[in-house]
This record gives sequence, C-alpha cells and structure tokens, in this order.
Amino acid sequence: MQKALARNPNLLRTLLGLSVTLIIVLGYSIYSASIESEYYLYSTEMDEVIIESSLQNYSDDKSVVWSGFSDGHLSWVNVTIEGAPSDSTLTITSGGSKWWSHELLGDENAQNFNCLEPNSKFEMINTCDFEFTHSVFVDEGGNLSIRGLLSDELPLSGLGTIRADNLTQAEQEADLILERAKKNVTWRIELTSDNSIESNTLTLHATVVDNSLSGVEKFKLNPLVESIWSLTALISCFVMVLALPLGIYYASIKRERRIELLRNENDESE
Repeated sequence: MQKALARNPNLLRTLLGLSVTLIIVLGYSIYSASIESEYYLYSTEMDEVIIESSLQNYSDDKSVVWSGFSDGHLSWVNVTIEGAPSDSTLTITSGGSKWWSHELLGDENAQNFNCLEPNSKFEMINTCDFEFTHSVFVDEGGNLSIRGLLSDELPLSGLGTIRADNLTQAEQEADLILERAKKNVTWRIELTSDNSIESNTLTLHATVVDNSLSGVEKFKLNPLVESIWSLTALISCFVMVLALPLGIYYASIKRERRIELLRNENDESE
C-alpha cells in the first residue's frame, strides 16, 4: 500500500473520488427511502371500560361467582380480586370468544415480555395460552390478577403499522382489523377455596379496553434530518477507512523527502 501510494498518487485521488461518489449515492438512497415509505400508522382511542358484574347466589360457601358482559373492539382484559383467602384460585371463563393469557403478560417485573414472538421461520406467532378459561392462584398478599388479550391484532399501546400501497388501502385494512376485533363476551368469574369465603371481604375489579379508530396517516421521516445523520455516519466511516492509507501516503512522502535531503547533503559534502 505504501509503495502503491508513493508511486501512484492518482490512486489517492481515485479513492477520494469513489468515497465522495458513494456518499452521494447512499445519501440520495436514504433520502428517497425517507420520503417514499410504504408503511402507514393507524392510531386508536383506548377506553378502559368496567365490566358490570353481578354476584351470583350459591349455597356453596367455598366459592364465589360473578357474571358480566362486555362488547366492542376489545383488546385488553384485566381482572383483579383483593382480600382473597390464601388458598384460593381465580378462574375466568369467557363465553363467545377464546382469549390469550400468560402469567407474565402485563407484569411490571417481566422483562419486555410479549406474546408475539418470531418462530424459526421468522413468522410472528402468539405464544400465550389461547383458551376459554384461565386460572391463577392467590399471591401472598391475598390478591389475584389475570391479564389477557382478546385480540392480538390491535395495537396494545394504541399505535400500529400497516403496509399498503396507498392511504385508501391502509384505511380499509385498519377498518378490517377493528372489525375482526369486535366481540360480544359473557364473563364468568369464579373464586374457589378449600375453606369458607366471606364474599363481603372481597373487592372485584374487572375491566376491558375498547378501541376505536382515530386516524390513519403515512409514516414519514424528516428527509433533511435523516440525510444529515446518514451522511455524517457515511463520512465518518469513509474517514476511518481512508485514515490508514492517507497516513501511509503522507508518511511515505515525508520519508522520500528526508531521503532526498540526505542525498543532497551527501552530494554537497563530497
């Protein structure tokens, strides 16, 4: 490399020219990709709705049963009972629609847990339990909670993405996603224990999240900002790549000059 640069200074100009050309081409590619996106964002209003539940009267004092009903474009369901006996079990059964649940779903202590995970073919699949009935045991504090999903298509945070050719197609796809999530569900919430349960000491909190479409827009990036960041990254990479050959080139020039200077001094001394 040292000899090549020392003997052929055009090589350096060629490297610089290629670097500038690549920077311009890649910068334009990033700019065009920023303004021509095929992805659309759709947002939903998420309303937490209380499941109006009624306590059922049974002669068995070792179980307490509530019933309720909910409808709409439902995503989350959250049921919590406070003041339960230490040996009790909470069982929730849905009538009309299966739903997903997992003990880590919605848990604040879980590390980025998500029901949707890629398989070996990089296809997104739902790894949570998909059943009509889900159960959980009471914790040490006498509280029980079950969190689940009635739809794995609706965005859990209210903002989702759609890949479409145009805005009209994206709006139609968003409407279809909400239509598929529309459900009428009858709930049966049962608390059982090996010992007698005092129903007046229990507090039930049961809610679902109803979604409504609020808007669809094209996913956009700021082309100027993205181009500046991209060009900065590209220039930095090329500077790092060219730093070594440039250093060798200038070192070889100084070496040649030093050798030439020594030769001139020797010739003058002779």
